[in-house]
Amino acid sequence: MLHAKNRLVLDRPFDVWLREAAAAGVLEIVPLDVEVVIALDRLPASFHGDPADRLIVATARAHDIPVATHDGVIRKSRTATLWKP
Repeated sequence: MLHAKNRLVLDRPFDVWLREAAAAGVLEIVPLDVEVVIALDRLPASFHGDPADRLIVATARAHDIPVATHDGVIRKSRTATLWKP
């Protein structure tokens, strides 16, 4: 995880941070449903070799959710709308 690699610095212990970040009203969990699988199938074969990143982008596309990421491959691909703070 990013915090374990010191690529994300948290101001509290990870378990506390995660519980607060996942609290009701802060985070919405969307299902891995048929629309996500269809969006996954429609991604170009050449797009990103990381299956988790492919799933993130497909989920964002299926549910029309912008992606917040520093991943250069995702950012340059224009396969998903990027979140703008």
